[in-house]
Amino acid sequence: MNSDQALHQFWSGFGWTAYDRNTVPSSEMIPDMPRITYDVAKTGFDTTLLLSASLWDESYSWERISQKADEIFEYIGLGGRIIKYDSGMIWIKRGSTFAQRMSDENDKVRRIYLTVEVEYFTAK
Repeated sequence: MNSDQALHQFWSGFGWTAYDRNTVPSSEMIPDMPRITYDVAKTGFDTTLLLSASLWDESYSWERISQKADEIFEYIGLGGRIIKYDSGMIWIKRGSTFAQRMSDENDKVRRIYLTVEVEYFTAK
């Protein structure tokens, strides 16, 4: 498993389908909600990246999507979460503004924008 696959495994581990933000199916095949979209980026050793993810839910209520944001917040925890892959590991920590509600042109779509800090540690 490479680092991109490890990041995908992390975001897919919360029971909602997860997509790299740049590979969400086209508008003709928009995936069902709820779903997670996330950014992928890399950097060298000892550099922190800010990455984002969005939780999407089709509902007039914020309840289910807020519970999912809380679940991810708790899973990452105070010290962050280490995700191992073949040639290293990713350290994922909560961003300084971890979650914020976002508006959408469709009043039935709820979105929460998440920010995480990510560090890559690799043997390469």
